[in-house]
Amino acid sequence: MATTIKDIAAALGCSPSTVSRALHDHPQINEGTKRAVRVMAKKMNFQINQVAAGLRKHKTFCIGVIVPSISNYFFSSTLSGIQEVASKRQYQVLICQTNESEEEEERYIRALSAGRVDGILLSVSKATKKYRHLTDLIQQKIPLVLFDRTTDKLDVFKVEAEDYTGGYRAVEHLIDKGCRKIAVLAGPENLINSQNRLRGYKDALKDHELPLNKALIRVCDFSRSKAREETIELFSTHPDVDGVFAVNDELAVESILTLKSLGFKVPQQVSVVGFGNYPIAQIVDPPLSTISHNPYLIGYKAAQNIMGQIHEEHGVSPGGEIRELIASELIVRDSTNR
Repeated sequence: MATTIKDIAAALGCSPSTVSRALHDHPQINEGTKRAVRVMAKKMNFQINQVAAGLRKHKTFCIGVIVPSISNYFFSSTLSGIQEVASKRQYQVLICQTNESEEEEERYIRALSAGRVDGILLSVSKATKKYRHLTDLIQQKIPLVLFDRTTDKLDVFKVEAEDYTGGYRAVEHLIDKGCRKIAVLAGPENLINSQNRLRGYKDALKDHELPLNKALIRVCDFSRSKAREETIELFSTHPDVDGVFAVNDELAVESILTLKSLGFKVPQQVSVVGFGNYPIAQIVDPPLSTISHNPYLIGYKAAQNIMGQIHEEHGVSPGGEIRELIASELIVRDSTNR
């Protein structure tokens, strides 16, 4: 049977109310009593009832995390970082999966905000175009942090990868390897991370005085089937493309497989670089050069901020956003080693 406050009180010969106030650092309890109660509580393996504590402090000691896909390597890694921070603060994590649906995202936001969590971490779905459900959340003064997939339409804290720098670095690497006609398999046009990676692609071409051909920009919507379709169409009309930058590793791997099925040699004829450093990048043939952007740290930093907001340790200044960028790194493998 679990130890109760009454058990500690009986062991120390004091009242349960004294034990309770000592455990919660009440100023009317002297330090000697507090110390004796803490020692006895530890000896008896006493655990504070978080539900009861939450009722007193008007907190649930839960945070909600909403992601497009739990099975995706990136999001499962961010969840590990979030969980570590939450565990240290004795918080529970409620995980919701939108399956890239704006309607599901809105439904989870409304459910979690109905008194069930103290704050929400969100990576928006690729289908999300309207943000009323999030502005409502802000008006309710429920702490909100966006991570990875964010929007400039909301003045809330955001944790992102160095998407622009990573995209630029990936394309510059292809140029350094001798590529002169470089295509991009782009992501959803409404997502900031997709926009920034595409902007990095464009600026790298510009800075190295290579022409921008809009026909080489192929929007794949983070879909592997779409990546295959676009790769086939791209190389049927532009067989002289010698480099491909894909905005995530799944698109890049699908491009490699499709190119090989079409008879192209990677990297001898076409070099391919991805973004994400997913485990699949190391096992595809040839292994994929990619941009690593530390999803675990993105989740960790996002969780740190939501905890800071919940406990008023820090927050977002009125009318101004705060954005934290997590450094990216180029990982060179055989898909670009000509």
